[in-house]
Amino acid sequence: MIKELIRDIAFDKITVSQALTRAKLIAHQIKNDTFKSWLNKELNGYDFDDSLLPDYRKIWAEIHLTAEFPYGRVQTFPVVFPDNRQEIEELLNYHRVIEPISIVEQNIGQLTEGKGYISLTGGQVQLVGELYKEQIQRYRGVIRSGQRTIGKAQLANIVELTKQNLIDTLQDLEEQFPEIDNKYIMNEENNKKVQNIITNNIYGNNNPLNVTAGENIKQGDINLTINETQFEKLKEFGVQEAELQELKTLDNESPKGNPDRKGKIMGWLGKVTASLTARGIYDTIPKLVEFVGDLI
Repeated sequence: MIKELIRDIAFDKITVSQALTRAKLIAHQIKNDTFKSWLNKELNGYDFDDSLLPDYRKIWAEIHLTAEFPYGRVQTFPVVFPDNRQEIEELLNYHRVIEPISIVEQNIGQLTEGKGYISLTGGQVQLVGELYKEQIQRYRGVIRSGQRTIGKAQLANIVELTKQNLIDTLQDLEEQFPEIDNKYIMNEENNKKVQNIITNNIYGNNNPLNVTAGENIKQGDINLTINETQFEKLKEFGVQEAELQELKTLDNESPKGNPDRKGKIMGWLGKVTASLTARGIYDTIPKLVEFVGDLI
């Protein structure tokens, strides 16, 4: 059963939602609650405040606000949060994709362009708009609406990572327990190995379940620093050498996985966008904001 399922997933003979459904049979067989819970949440959807929402379901989704001015003038601009408002940056700029995987797959099929848009609620517009209220009012303007941008590729990445996590989990289970389909012995040692396989593959280095790594189970390497190709791309957006050096320092002091990384890099981004604006460089700011979101 498990070998056939792995082949069907790997060769795209079934959808990811179908694969997850079939994997429930294996979860029932090994009696692992973590696996059962993950499968059910992927199939039925997550709660918005779920503390175990996997990182691959938290995607950078840039916010744009639209301000209206006298004489029918309308201006749309990207939002960059300053250092002292990092708490709402985390809440609003990172979209939590909580829908069932089947809905995510369906949304990908319905997007005819590379991006989709989600309108902000009135409360979100008011909250984010407070950052620019004084400036907008100087020109007798008012912020009426806002939206976040979701890339089709980002949704496809969620589906692909869900698929890969499931394949990796099933392969590790088969390797550790070659006769898992017919003969799985429930004892403390085996249950601990199963738990580690599942949590490491699904939650990775940010494992919130606090289990001890089992025998022969290793977590994959992650890229801890920004590479030179990415720094060259930042130059194309107009980032100056001194600003790049500052980012390199931040990157070394707070590598990926460090809880301070997001706040420090977003503070750096706020200063850089201000510099670009002062130099009259506007066109690259949206691309820069999106690019930096992937570095966090």
